[in-house]
Amino acid sequence: MALDAVNDRWSLHIVRALAFGASRYTEILRAVGAPRDVLAARLRKLAEAGILRARSTEEGKVAGYELTQKGRDLGQVILVLKRWGDTYSDADVPTVDFIHDVCGEVFVAEVRCQACGRPLRSGELSVDQESAGC
Repeated sequence: MALDAVNDRWSLHIVRALAFGASRYTEILRAVGAPRDVLAARLRKLAEAGILRARSTEEGKVAGYELTQKGRDLGQVILVLKRWGDTYSDADVPTVDFIHDVCGEVFVAEVRCQACGRPLRSGELSVDQESAGC
């Protein structure tokens, strides 16, 4: 299942930290706040799932971590979660804006239909019974 790789308390936080510029173990540790043993285990799990990879020095030591394409694509999910969180957070909780470098405007993630381009709204999906194997 798609969520198996990130179904724990820390994995999405790690992906978010890497997506927002952390790369070294200590930077990820500071951004995520997980216990060291938990962070090390999650980094291994995410590497095994192909979401991130360790960057090594010429001597073979780990120099940091980076997202794979699979991990960068997961970052898009985090942006949609951010929009949901910003929409439903308390008024006194500060939000962070991202600027789309291509157009210079504040970026707001939105799920759209690939075929028609229209934004997806609640209640507009149904399950294809043939592909669901029912």
